[in-house]
Parts: sequence; C-alpha cells; structure tokens
Amino acid sequence: MKKLSVLFIASLFVSLIVSCGGDGVKLSDTGELLISHQWKLQPNATLDAAADSLQDATGLDAHIELDGDVGDFVDFLAETLTFARDNSDKTKLAYSSTIGEGLFSAEVLGYWEINDDDTELTLYEWDSQAGQQKEGIVYKIVEISDEKLVLENKSTGGIKIYAVK
Repeated sequence: MKKLSVLFIASLFVSLIVSCGGDGVKLSDTGELLISHQWKLQPNATLDAAADSLQDATGLDAHIELDGDVGDFVDFLAETLTFARDNSDKTKLAYSSTIGEGLFSAEVLGYWEINDDDTELTLYEWDSQAGQQKEGIVYKIVEISDEKLVLENKSTGGIKIYAVK
C-alpha cells in the first residue's frame, strides 16, 4: 500500500509539471500576426509621417523622397524586426532588430510583450554585458495588418512604418 501511495504521488507530481509546462505564452490574433512575418522599416513612409507631423506643428513642408543610390543604401540599412516565441524559455517572447543585410548587419536581441487589449507593444533590449534586459520602450500599435505595421513611440511620438519583408 505504501508503494502504491508513493507511486500515485510521483505520478501526480509528474502530471502537474507537464500540465504547467504547456505551450508557453498564449498570443492574441495581433500577437500571432506579429510573429507571422519579418517587418522591414519603410524609410520613405516613415519620413513622410515625420514630415506630416512637423507640418502640422509648424506649417513647414519638410517632405523629401529618398531615391536612387541614396534610397537603395538607406533601404539596405533599414531595420528589420522579427518577433517569435523564445526557444529556451516558453514563458517569454523574443525579438530581434537587425540593421543592414547579411555580413553588413548588426543585430539587437531582446524580449517583447503586448498588453491585454493589443494596443501597446513593449520591447526590452537584452544587455549581454550586464546579463539583464534594459528598460522597455513602449510603442502604441497604430495599425497592423497582414502587410503593414505602424508603431508610435509613446515617449517620443516618433512613428515607424514597416512592411512585410
């Protein structure tokens, strides 16, 4: 009888561990949309948004178009955001921000979270030297679709417009 009790408790403990492990973070449709694509910053669209904001505030027209070699170079250096579930810790969501392409790129890694009503996205850059995440940057999700992501930095008001890569 004692062996049966120990076996029952052991199996209960294993069942509890397995059931708590689960699939990790549950995501809303917006979260699933974020992780379903790589998002490439659109420099001209982002500049247009900044120019519109400046024009609204000052009346000055500051619209410029980056084209030709300059446009190609700026597009090459434009940020690409990739959102995912963290592979090593199922309770976290990871992201990478890559500037440039291929051998000529630099990458920042970190964690992200989205609020309950899918209106704010917070990015926490990972500081590998300190071994901890930095203070989060909060973005308002202005627009998200299967083709476009628009984020507004809640601290600075800066707009970033991304398209699916």
